[in-house]
Amino acid sequence: MAQITDSAGAPNFLNRTLWIDDNLKVLSGINSECVDLSYLDPPFNSKRIYHAPLGSKAAGASFADTWTLDGVKTDWADLQEVADPAVYHTVVGAGLSAGESMQAYLTFMAPRLLELHRVLKPTGSLYLHCDPTASHYLKQLMDCIFGRTNFRNEIVWSYSGGGVPRGAFARKHDIILFYARSKDTPFNILRRPYGEHNKTGRRATDRGGTRKLDYHPDGAHMTAVWGDIKPLVNWSSERTGWPTQKPLALLRRIIEASSNPGDVVLDPFAGCGTACIAAEQLNRQWVGIDIDTKATEVTMDRLARECGDNTYTIGDYEPRQGKLALADGDNRVFVNQNPPVRTDPDRPTRSPRIRTIRWHELGTGERRPCPGCDRPKYFDDFDLDHIQPRAKGGLDTDDNLQLLCSSCNRIKGQRFTMTELRQRLQTEYLRERTNT
Repeated sequence: MAQITDSAGAPNFLNRTLWIDDNLKVLSGINSECVDLSYLDPPFNSKRIYHAPLGSKAAGASFADTWTLDGVKTDWADLQEVADPAVYHTVVGAGLSAGESMQAYLTFMAPRLLELHRVLKPTGSLYLHCDPTASHYLKQLMDCIFGRTNFRNEIVWSYSGGGVPRGAFARKHDIILFYARSKDTPFNILRRPYGEHNKTGRRATDRGGTRKLDYHPDGAHMTAVWGDIKPLVNWSSERTGWPTQKPLALLRRIIEASSNPGDVVLDPFAGCGTACIAAEQLNRQWVGIDIDTKATEVTMDRLARECGDNTYTIGDYEPRQGKLALADGDNRVFVNQNPPVRTDPDRPTRSPRIRTIRWHELGTGERRPCPGCDRPKYFDDFDLDHIQPRAKGGLDTDDNLQLLCSSCNRIKGQRFTMTELRQRLQTEYLRERTNT
């Protein structure tokens, strides 16, 4: 197993770490740009309560996939503190079109996706597993965070089984949204065997002629529709009883496509550890996060069953500066109930509630004046702005942060100082007066 080294973009955790905690707290403590691949299979906003069956290895595990704004008050406050205007308005817009439950669900997801984007290396990838309940809303959110040009694929995992609804086609597929961190993100092309009709690289056309196919001796370039991986059935040897468990073959395909041996794989909704097990089998390093303590027991059991003759033990979590890797042959798994503490140069230095602090400094009342245009605005109309833009050397510190209304913030962007912004606004105001 390749080692994690203490260098630029170095993780502040040990390989094979399982955190038992709220994943937002853990993600917030992970160093920036230290993860190669993240796969997440979060709740889907299905409005269901999931329980592992009694007698299964995961018995006792459960979660409620139901969402209300009252249940995400803290996340909503945090989102208003850190989100850019596009993220904030995407979440609000989802509430207007799909109701409070969808807004609450995206409120939960947005800060976690923002943190996942931050911890990925510039060459990293993220795969978000969902279903048609919220896939289109999640894609809008991901476009805001990763940039629309970094969207790589909407993967359709199709399968059979279960009932058939009346008045509609059977819904027999999940969606996996694949995003790259940047245009430099690598990808390992995977291939599937050619069918009998085109083994020679040729096939008949409707007009009776032939058309040359792109032929490769190892198989055809895999498409984004995956119908060859079957969902787990109750008698499958992989089955643990964990609600929403996914097949190892699915995770192995994702990990093989978007990582290489020795890379770091992160699953923030680890559950029964499928991504962690697949990463271990493929000689990747991995870390997982889950809020359910049952996750540790099930993952350890699967490591023993699925990963050959190795004996995995739970070790004491004692990471040391400069010694974050495990030696070859060290098969310890580290269970930690304390979130990591960031050690990277990019760690935030702002106050936790700086947005609220700046709001109170603007005066009193439901609407308060914007420091740019001086027009009274509501709290939700303001963005948190860097007075000196980060691109021009400005720091992410309290004394370089202010509130600006969204309109002024769009104008100011990375281009203007506050003096230049006010001059521009004054010029536009005089032009409007002259035209009228």
